[in-house]
Order: sequence, then C-alpha cells, then structure tokens
Amino acid sequence: MVNEQMKILQCLCAICIILISEKSALIWSQNLAPTFMTNMTVVHVTENAPRGASVFRIAAEDKDGDSLSYGLEGELALVYFTVNSSSGDVTVKEAVDREAYANSNDHFGITITVNDGINTLVKKTLHIYVEDVNDNAPAFKGLPYQADVAENENVGMEIFKVFARDTDRGNNGSVTYEILELIPSDNTGLFEVSRTGSVYLKGQLNFSISSIYQVLVKAVDQGEPEAKYSTARLIISVIDIPNKPPEYLSPFYHVRIPEDLPVNTGIITVTAIDGDRGINNPVRYSINGTSAFNVDKVTGKITAVSSLDREAMRELITINITAVELVMGVKDLSATTTTAVTILILDVNDNKPIFYSENRVAADTFHVTVPEETANGMPILHIFVQDLDQGCNGTFEVFLSGADSTAFSLNQNIVYNEGILTLQVANSEALDFEKNHLLQFQLSAVELETQEMFSSVAIVHVDITDRNDNNPVFNQDYFILEVPEDSVNGYNVTCITATDADSANFSKITYQLLGSDSVLQTFDVDPLLGIFFVKNRTFLDREKRQQFFVTLQARDGGGLATNIQIEVSISDANDEVPVFQRNGYTGFIEENVVKNIVQVQAFDRDQEDSPNSQITYRIIEGDPAEYFIINSSTGVISAVKPLDRESMDAALNGMITLTVQAKDCGKPARSSTAHVAITVEDVNDNEPVFNQSTFFVTVPEDQLDQCVFSIRASDSDVTDPNRLMTYRIEDGARGQFIISTEKGDLHQSAACIRVNPESRLDYDDGPRKYKLTVAAIDFGFDANTGYATIEVEILDVNDEAPVLIGSSLANVFASENGRINTTVAAIQAFDPDTDAELHFFIRGTECLDVEEKKLNSLLCKNWFQVMERSGSLFYSGPVDHESVQAVRLRVQVVDYNTVLSSNMSEEGHIKMIIVDENDNSPTFTRMENKNVVVSEFITEGLEVTVFEATDCDAGKNGIITFSIAEVTFSAADALPINKTATESFYFQTSLNSKYIWEGRLRIRNHLDFTLKGSWKVKVAATDGGLPSNTVHHLLEVFVVDGSSTLQLVFDRLLGSVLLNEKQILSILEAAVPGTNVIVSKIAPASKNTHFKRTVMDVYFIYGNGTAVDTEVVRGEIEQNVSALSRLIDIGLTTVGVLSSHLQSDNKDILHRVIFVLVAANVISVGLAAFVPLCIRQRYQRKLKAASAMSVTVLTSTKSNPLIFDVPGTNRHTSEGSNPIWNKALFSEAACRFNDEAGLDQKSLNSLDDNATGDEKEYFNIRKPGTYKYQEKRGDVFLKSARRKEVKNSQEVADQDFLTMALASREEGKYMQKLKSGKMMFSDDGLKCTDL
Repeated sequence: MVNEQMKILQCLCAICIILISEKSALIWSQNLAPTFMTNMTVVHVTENAPRGASVFRIAAEDKDGDSLSYGLEGELALVYFTVNSSSGDVTVKEAVDREAYANSNDHFGITITVNDGINTLVKKTLHIYVEDVNDNAPAFKGLPYQADVAENENVGMEIFKVFARDTDRGNNGSVTYEILELIPSDNTGLFEVSRTGSVYLKGQLNFSISSIYQVLVKAVDQGEPEAKYSTARLIISVIDIPNKPPEYLSPFYHVRIPEDLPVNTGIITVTAIDGDRGINNPVRYSINGTSAFNVDKVTGKITAVSSLDREAMRELITINITAVELVMGVKDLSATTTTAVTILILDVNDNKPIFYSENRVAADTFHVTVPEETANGMPILHIFVQDLDQGCNGTFEVFLSGADSTAFSLNQNIVYNEGILTLQVANSEALDFEKNHLLQFQLSAVELETQEMFSSVAIVHVDITDRNDNNPVFNQDYFILEVPEDSVNGYNVTCITATDADSANFSKITYQLLGSDSVLQTFDVDPLLGIFFVKNRTFLDREKRQQFFVTLQARDGGGLATNIQIEVSISDANDEVPVFQRNGYTGFIEENVVKNIVQVQAFDRDQEDSPNSQITYRIIEGDPAEYFIINSSTGVISAVKPLDRESMDAALNGMITLTVQAKDCGKPARSSTAHVAITVEDVNDNEPVFNQSTFFVTVPEDQLDQCVFSIRASDSDVTDPNRLMTYRIEDGARGQFIISTEKGDLHQSAACIRVNPESRLDYDDGPRKYKLTVAAIDFGFDANTGYATIEVEILDVNDEAPVLIGSSLANVFASENGRINTTVAAIQAFDPDTDAELHFFIRGTECLDVEEKKLNSLLCKNWFQVMERSGSLFYSGPVDHESVQAVRLRVQVVDYNTVLSSNMSEEGHIKMIIVDENDNSPTFTRMENKNVVVSEFITEGLEVTVFEATDCDAGKNGIITFSIAEVTFSAADALPINKTATESFYFQTSLNSKYIWEGRLRIRNHLDFTLKGSWKVKVAATDGGLPSNTVHHLLEVFVVDGSSTLQLVFDRLLGSVLLNEKQILSILEAAVPGTNVIVSKIAPASKNTHFKRTVMDVYFIYGNGTAVDTEVVRGEIEQNVSALSRLIDIGLTTVGVLSSHLQSDNKDILHRVIFVLVAANVISVGLAAFVPLCIRQRYQRKLKAASAMSVTVLTSTKSNPLIFDVPGTNRHTSEGSNPIWNKALFSEAACRFNDEAGLDQKSLNSLDDNATGDEKEYFNIRKPGTYKYQEKRGDVFLKSARRKEVKNSQEVADQDFLTMALASREEGKYMQKLKSGKMMFSDDGLKCTDL
C-alpha cells in the first residue's frame, strides 16, 4: 500500500516539474541579461594593499531586478584577487608587485563576470593599474667600484661615477647620492659625490699619507613616507709619482758601542727607502763628518774603520748619513736625505736591554693589528730597544720565540746599545683569520758578550682582521623535496642553510630563489632563515604539474654567492567529498517504542577501494539524549530507548531532526551531511496535574455569587483528546460552594469555584474554614484523574475606626535649617481591622514663641508635612528658630477601607520644638565709617572707641567676643607696617543694659604713637557657636601733632553751632579739597556766659594720615570767597586762636588797631562788596531756625537724673572715662539761650584754658554728625592742649584782618549789652559796612 502511494506521489511531482519548466521558459525568454556599470573599465590598486583588503567592487545592474552573482576569471585574477559573489567586493588575495608589470605600463587585465541565473554569463575585461609604493631600495650597478688616481691629480676633477637604479616610479625611483664614510677618515672632505653619482676630488692626494681610500657611497630615493637606500664601496688607489726624497725607516739612529770595538765591525745599519712607495727606486748611502766610521753604500751598514779610544774621544759622536736615489726625480733633480747617527761609547755592563714603545715608554707588551694575508716583508711594528751600557756591555741579540713567531721576522738580530727593531711579515699564509685571529709570541733581547747575560722579554700580540675570502657552503649540492598538493600558503617545507667561515658581516648569509616565474610564484624562501615554504597554494595541483625545479642562492655580507639545485615533487591528497543520494530523509515512530526507522546512503568519487572512497556514517547533531544510533557501514538509523513525546519541545511539533555525517577515510578526511526528520507520535500516558497540591483561599463573609477562586490543571499529553479535561468537587463543600468548568487556553480548560447562591457565608456563626477536594479528569482512552485540595478561610469585613497612638504625639525637637524632605518624627495609629488602609493628615498649624504665645500662622505654615501613608513628618520648607520657636500640629488618621462606620480618628496634637543653630553672623550696629584722631600724648588703657554688635541666634550661639584681627601702621611717604594685635590694642567685651554686646577698644602702654600716620585696626566680632561666625570692621586711627589744631570762633551760642555742625564741616571740606575734616572739640569760648562765643577745634587730615598745617588751611579758607561767605553767614568771626583779648583793660588798644586795619583794607573790601551781600543773614531767621530744632538748655545730671550726662566734663575725666560726644546736649524744656539756663559750669568749662590738670591732657575729638538726636554714635578722643599764655599785643598781631575786624565789632556789641544788663539775641545781622 505504501509503495503505491509513493508511486502516485512521484507522478504528481513529475507533472508539476514539467508545468513549472514550461512556465519558466516562457518567463526566461523575456528576461534581459545584466550589464556592467560604465565605470567598470579601469581600477587602481596599490601594490602594498594587504591580504584581505577590499580594493574595488564589481558594479552591474539588472533591468529585471534579478539577484546577481559576481566572479573573476583569468590566471592573474585568481592569483591576486578573490570576489564576494553576492556583493561584488573584490579583496586582495596576494599582494601585487608593480615592478613585475613595469614593461606593460604598470597594468594588466582581468576578466570580470556577472550572472543573473537566467541568461548566459556576462564577461568584461577590467584593466588593473597598479599604483606604485616605495618598496624597492636603489641597487648599485657595475659593482665592484674601483678607480686609480694619480696623487698629483687636479682638485675638482671627476674621478669616478657610480650608478644605482630604483625600479620604483616617480620620486620613489628618483635616486640621489651622498658619501657616508671615508676610510681613512683623516680628511673627510677629500671626495665629494654629486646628486647624479659623479665622484669629484676635493683635496690634494698624498701617496705617503694613504695609498688606498674606501669611499662608502649611499644611494637614497625620494620615496614617501620613508626613503629607502643602499650603499656601495668605491676603492680608490692612489698612484705614486717620484716627487719625494728617500725616507729612513727609523726617524733617528742611536747606537752604543764599546770602546774596544774591533775595526771594521758593523755597529748599525741605516735603511732608507724611496719616499715614493709606489716607485721604490734604489738608494745609495754616503757618510760625512767622520773618519772613524764608514757606511756600506748599498746596504747602509755602518762599520768602525778605526780603533776607538773612549778616553781620547768624545763619549757622544754624531755622524751624518746621506741617502741618494739613483734615478732622477721630477724635473731631473736628484733626491737626497740625510740622517744623523749618534754613537755613544760605553765601557760598563750594568743595564739590561729594554724595549720601548713608539713614544719612548718602556713596555713589555706590544699590540699590533694586521689584515690577514698581508704580503711578506711588510713592516707591521717598530720597536725601540736599548741597553744603556757602553761598549760590549750594550751589545745584545734580539730574536723571536714561540709557536707563532715563525710568521714574522726582525730587520736585525744584533743590536749595539740601542736600535729600532722592525717587525716584518715573514709568512703571509699564517695570517689566516679563519684559523687563528690572534697570534702571540715573545721578543727576547739577550746580552752576548757579558758574563751576566742580561736579557729582556716582551710579549707581542698580533690581532688578525678578517677579509671576505670564503664563499657560503651548503652541506649538499642537490636537494629533493616533496610537498602535498593541499599545502596552505606559508607551509614550511624544509630549512636549507649554508655556512661561511668569515666573521662579522662577511658571515651573514641571505637566501633567494632563482628560476622561472611559475616557480617563484609558487615557492619562496626566508631570506634570513633559509626556510623553504609555499608561497601560493593555487599553483599546487598534482594533476597539472607534478615537479618543480628551482635554484637556491646563498650570498654572504661581502657579496660572495653559492647556488644549489632543488627538486620539488607534488604528492596527491584527498580532495573529493562524499555525496548523499538524497537531500533529506524522513521517518515515523510512536513514543515508548524501540525499532529501526530509516536508512541513509552516500557515495565518494575518490579512487575505489582506497581509504579516500571508503565511507562511514555517524549522527553528529540533533540527538543530545542519544535516543538513536546509526550503523556506521549501512546507514540504518534505529531507536535504542523509548521516546517521550511530552518531553519534546512543543515548537518541534513532535519532530526530531538528525544531522548525519558521511565521512571518507582519507587524510585529511572529507565529509558531508544530510538531515533526517523523525516524527514521534503521541499516546495518552499522562494524568492531569494541578500546579500545587493544596491551595489557600480567603473569602469575605459578604461574598455573593462570584468566582472566588479559579483553578487549573494541566495534562502533559500534547494531542487531543488526551489533554482535554473536566472538573468536579469530590468532598468538603458542605453545600456552600459549587464548581463550573470554563473555557481556558487553546487546549486546557479551567474551573471556577463559587459561593452557592442558595446559601450565605457567616464569619460569626461559622464555619470559618472549608477544605475542598477537587478532581480533574481527561478525555483520553483509559481516562486519567488528578486531585487537589483547596483550603478556604472566611474573612471579616472592615467596621472599626482607627485610633492615634498617644506615645507618637510626644514633643519633637527639630533643628532649624533641617534638610528638606528629611524625616523628623513619625505618627503612629492602630486599627483592629485586618484590611485597614490608614492615611495621615495635618489639619492645622500653630506658630508659637518661646513663651508658647501664638504667632502669625503664615510664618510656619509650610515648615512640616506628613507622609500620607507612613505618617512620617518631614521638613517641607526652611525652618527658622529666630522667627518661630515652636510649632503645634493638629493631626488625624483616616481608614480608607472602612465600610460600616466612621473612617476618621479623633484629632491629636504634636509639638515641634525648634532647636537653634548657629546660622546668623554677628552684626555691627552703628556701621558708620569710624575714623578717630589721637595726639601723640597718650596713656595706657585709653579707650579709643566702643563697638556694638548683635547676633540673632540664641544661647551660646549669640554670645559675641570682640578681638583684633589685624593692625597696620601707614606712615607718610612710607610703606605700611604690619603690627601684631597684642602689642597695639586690646578689647574689653561686655553686655549692656539693652542686651547689646559692647567692645571697648583700648590702647596698650607700649604702643609707639611717636610715629605720625594712621593705624588701620581690623576688628573681629565672633559668636560662640560651633563652628563660629565672624564679621570684621575697619577702624582708622590718625596720629597727629597737637599744634595741627585749627580753632574756629563763631559768634553763636554752643547749641546753634552744634545744629550747624554738619553744614560747617561740609563747607570746610569743600574749601580744602583732598582732606578729611575731624572735629576735636566744640565748647564756649569763655567761662563768662554773657559772651555768645563758641570755639570749634578741627583737624584737616590727608589720606596718608598726616595733618595739614594750620597756616595752609587758613590760607585756603581766606582765599575761597564762596566758602568764607557761607561761614560768615553761619557766624564765623575768627580763623585762628581766640585768646584773652576780650578782657576789658585791652579794649581801647584793640579798638584803635581794628579801625586802622579797617581803613587800610576798605578798598579791597569795596571790590568784594558783592560777597557780603550774598552772605547777609538775619539773626531773627537764625533764632527761628534754632527754635525749630528744639534747642534745649544744658541741665546738670545731678539735679535731673533723667537727663544723660554731658560727655567731656571734669566729672567724667576725674572718673577716668574718655569724653565722648554721644549724649543730648539740650533739655527739651528750654526755648532760648540766656544766662538763666542753669548751665553745668563744671561740664562746659572742662575743655577751656581753666581746666583741671588732668583734663588739660586731652581734647574732645570726634567725627561730625554723630549725635544721639541724629541716631548715630561718635568716637571721642582726648587731646593734650597745654598752651602758654601770650601777651595781648602778640595775639593781636597774629589775627588776620577778618578776625580782628569781627572781634572788635562784636566786642563793642557785647559791652553795650553788659552795660544795659541784657543778654538777648539781636535782630541785626552782619552788614557789609561792618567790614
């Protein structure tokens, strides 16, 4: 039956395929092929683009919107690039070398393809232009470089030209040259190379200095970002010319011989060679200046030709030896050189031979460096040897000994007294750096003809320097290698290395491959390590090519190279993948059943009966629980243990998908996979299950016909009807509850438990608990049942009102300035109902002072709020103890869930006591600028001034302490001087009757007031809080000379002058600009109260604290007509000193003087007539003004205790206090000034000339405008005013014309009033004619 159904299904599939094919052919016949974009002609690729870098994108379009697939074709395209067939992005597979395409204008072509899957493949040639980067260093051509230059060659001539080629383009290939090194380096500017490579001679050559020069030339390109370079050495050989005389091998000759030396005995040999080393003409010798010695003209051997008698001869003999070249030199001139030979005659043997270095320092060790393979006969070292003995005692033999001594020889073996030993190369073959780079031997000198046979030994160290005389050597000449065809790029095949016997840079070997392009594209070698590796695996295809032949070259640091041959064979690999016969397989099995399900099959195209084609099967995915196995040979899949349909993921819908792998046995093995879908069929093997066995439900007693609890069971079976179910109550309902099945989710139903509508729950009569047994039954074959228990508790309803807890209403201390939203207290309440929902409220707010008197409720209305649910009281605004000391809150709690009774509690009260914090700084009262003047005569403890301050805080936070923070003294024309507070002033702090803190500033006894200037005292007022607050105020104290006082006399009574004081000071400050006017005293001019004269003592202070001279002030006032007129209008009569000229016995003299002065100045006064016209004033107007100011008479404090004391009195002074003008001077009872006013004579006369001895030491000094009726407090200092009486004539002479004229007029008026017995104010004002 199954086979017939499968056949029918196959027929239907075939019919569908035919219909689809015909339809598709019709559609395809109308489809257009894709086309490349117009810019797909040329692209540029940088030659250093790394592997994997995206270089361009193939762009094509299809009018039909078909999905396109992109590709590349051609050998070069497959070598250098890979393409993403979907996006067309082309990335670098192998870096492109631009130099490989230099002959083709730096570009090559590839074929790009695009296919829409419908039309034929579309192709196009794309030209790839390779952009050059600086990846090649210049390479010198024509190496090695050698040049021969005559030593007399003209300076500036071109002697050679080097050439280096850089295969890069543009600046990258532009080469310039420079000289890096010159050996020898004595004259670095001897040669120069141009930017084109021409080497020029820039100095004169000298064969004797150096016969060979090595010039290290650097060729550098101009590439960016980093230039590349290479170097080459130019060997310049200097050709010698005959232009130098012979040169002796030794710069001097000295020999000591015994006095009994036999005749014709050789004593020394001088050797001279042609100074032109490259020519080396023969030399002949001759001797001059002696007959005792002779020289061999050929050998230069000097012999004694006559007997030597030391006693008859000089001990030191000097002879001249002349060397002459046999061949004429330049300009046919004979070249000669003369040297002196010194001969010392000895006769005692008491010294041994000693070797000396070239600088004539005794040495027993000598070091010399010699290049290997130095020619035989080449001198390498000169050693001076000497025996200080004379005669035969100084004759000794020198010879070499040791294993390495055979390579060298000496120019002489017998030395008489002293000589120059020349160490020469005797066997150049022994100088082989590779065999031995250090030779060591002994140089011995032994006396020959003495009994002592003294001797000396010196060690000679010869260092052999290396030359590049060895080629690199491989351990074999031919290598056979095998490479698998599936080798990856970078696969190391083997490591082939060579060795070089040379040292240093000469032994450094680099490797490179030589061969065809195909070989070099496939393989490469590490230039330093010699590792032979695969460069491009795409060319490893054994079916196309089985062998490669390549040459490996090793080159040392000196340029010598060795080549060997390498044969590379490609081995086969497993490159075919097994293929399943079908794309997918299906099978069916019931749960809980074990059996075979389905068979899979695959085949492999590799060689038959080989491991590469042998296939094994295994399940690799989809069966983590291992329910299935597969036969590895046949591919049959079977279930090995029962399956559970319910444990499967519901999303799988009962289907398990296995992934089966078919794998061959090749190395490496290749594999493929196929999917097998197995459907597991469900059976009814699970019973309904509740999510818990027992449920707990609460039901209010007034619950009606509603669903009080919903219950649900689940069945793990996954198909209908196995998972469908119904519910019923088995036990425990007692007729009070019923259950009904309701529609639930897609496949599961729910049950609702209700109160039986025919009965009613009663909490009071019970029962209060029920235990229900509920059953769930499914609809499957052989139905299954599940059970659950429901415990029901009956609840009471809310019918009680809440109550505030009294303990939570206790007084609360709340700090002022508490942080907003911070909890300060909590209100608590109780409600017996179990479902009570309590809410707390503030019903009213009362603001209280410290005595619990009610204040304005707006002051604290928003200070506190309550959290409605928790009852927490918190700060809701800034709290200030200074405005409100306590807050009373009316609170209430409400139960929102109360049903059957009132839901509100009775109101309660809670008192919030505000705790003070130190949040206010002290405040100075009467904050006018305090400037005081004090004379140089002071005493200890003198009270300077009084400061007043208040603090709004309470308790210790409001206690104020005064202190001095800083004291600075500023003298005239000097820098300020800082003083310590303790050495200058001190404070006395007290609390006055008005609860205001006072700080009395006093002077210490050692304060130096001899300095004239101003003291700036920085006063600090600090409260007692923690932390404390401090404010500062600056007081300026001026120290002046007592003679700087200017006295102004007014024809007004004291009260009138006091009323006009501010106006007077304003006029004075305007008259003398730049000064500060300070009043020191205002008092009656005389004890005789019948005279209406008032004296005002003032100081004019500059800004630097110095007082203005009185004469300068007088001159300024008299010259200022406007100011003077205003002062006269106020009553000014005298500017200066008012003395006793008003006495009666001097009146006649004063009258005559006044009239004379008036007559003398009448003309000047007439010219200024308009000034008095402007300042005329009526005494009547002044009286009205004085009455309006409520001027009162002075009253004694002893007769009327309600009147304040007048400061500046004798009584005050006698009590030790400082007179201060800070009290009222007049009684409100008086309305005019007269002699019946009851003046306190002791007080008014305390500052005049008749004051007591103690009072004469002070003046009353204060700042204007500081009287109590002006609501200000002044500062008063006492000033010393000791003055001597002067004669009347002198005083009259000191008065200016204004003072004398006015004084004379006023004196006459007062005399008339005294005679008439009246002392009333006159209505006649001062007229112009008075002057």
